[in-house]
Amino acid sequence: MLPMLKKHTVITAALLATLSISACGKKKDVIAAPPQDTQTQTGDKPAPKVPNSDQGDTNGKMGGGLPDPNGGADTDYKPGDDNEVGEEEGDQYEPTPLPDNSNSGSNKGSGHSSRPSTRPNLPPPVVETEPVPTTPQEVPRDYVVNDANNVENDNYGKRYTGGVAADGLLYTSSSTDELLNFLRARNSRVGERYRRLNIEAAASVTFAKMSVDSLSGDGIVTLKVKEYGKDVVYNLAGSSASGPANPLRLVRAGNGEKTTGSRLMEGTWKCVDFDGGCENVFVRAKIGGGDDSAIINVVFRNSKMDLWFSLPGESSGNPEYLRLYELAINTIKRNINSANRLRYATMNSWEVVNGRSGVTLSMKAYNNELLAFAGPLLAPEAGTGVNIVLSRLAQDKEDSLDLIDTNSTSLRYQNFIADARLVANNGLGQVRVKFKMRKRADFTQDQFAITFMRRIKPLVELNDENLK
Repeated sequence: MLPMLKKHTVITAALLATLSISACGKKKDVIAAPPQDTQTQTGDKPAPKVPNSDQGDTNGKMGGGLPDPNGGADTDYKPGDDNEVGEEEGDQYEPTPLPDNSNSGSNKGSGHSSRPSTRPNLPPPVVETEPVPTTPQEVPRDYVVNDANNVENDNYGKRYTGGVAADGLLYTSSSTDELLNFLRARNSRVGERYRRLNIEAAASVTFAKMSVDSLSGDGIVTLKVKEYGKDVVYNLAGSSASGPANPLRLVRAGNGEKTTGSRLMEGTWKCVDFDGGCENVFVRAKIGGGDDSAIINVVFRNSKMDLWFSLPGESSGNPEYLRLYELAINTIKRNINSANRLRYATMNSWEVVNGRSGVTLSMKAYNNELLAFAGPLLAPEAGTGVNIVLSRLAQDKEDSLDLIDTNSTSLRYQNFIADARLVANNGLGQVRVKFKMRKRADFTQDQFAITFMRRIKPLVELNDENLK
């Protein structure tokens, strides 16, 4: 049996740099959404009070999706109201056909031995929006992005999308930057009618995904939107070349999904890393045309991450747990003679301004074992503790989480785990997940935790010129 490690062991940034790959493999994917029956509790702490919105009247429809575009004209519209972009009606065009890569079938990733799902179900609806911060929220200088103690420290504040779930939990960012606050403030300055339309459109987005081909630079943004009480899909395609914002045009299919929405949609996307990279991407989509158009702002983040393992001092002797324990030890000690060690670890998130947000945590070992879990980025107003069941994610040739090789992934380790729960989220790029092994023979179901910490890159200066 392996020697026992201290209860807390950290993979330092320097160590993980040797085992991580950059997020520029064959295909970049950002996939994140939790099970439909996601549990969102905060333990013994009462749910925080849902803030009152100052973002405009939603007519009681917040979270219910977009209405029929052919009905219910707003007679209160005044020609002087203008939206943050594209006041005029968008060009009429026929969507360009793409290869149909749609596939079907999913399960809830419950921890049983069945193949995990590549498409988790949807996060809780947004029922309200938070007021926009009136002053800049700078993170204190003593905040350390790879200090795992900070995942439980609420003194540094959080970055919120502005969306609030029915139980009072707030959707958060996964970074320390001010991008979401800047975009929320910009939306608050447009005319009241468009502000309301933008907020309702943001609340209607239930899922977002971005994939980019690293060779061609071409990519697809997929938005799942609730319309008429059901979810429909929009796919936008374009080039991710650096520099000014690049146009996105509506296409018939992409990211394994067919476009099923009936509205016009177009947009732009822009890489906003200060060093010219594309770990942080800002997407602005215009949905609808003419007076009923609305703007949906989404931030995608795809970064390496540092890990902190919290391992029990003793175990049941379950050989499945010992295999995962060995993976942690070999990774920490950089045991290059073993393939049972991590090859890379990435945190991918999508964050809708005034809407939902979600995260995917992916770890791939040299023996091709994949561990990948996804869920909503939710946190209480006070504190960081939550209790949210995560989905287990798989990959296949058409819809991959793997940034190295889509044909040689094993899910054996992932099937060892019966339950994965998000137990802390500091709203600044650190989350803690508690894992419980599946039941096997007479062994106790061992439990352990990992704190995941995004490696945060600085952004370009936040102004209208840089974020057109």
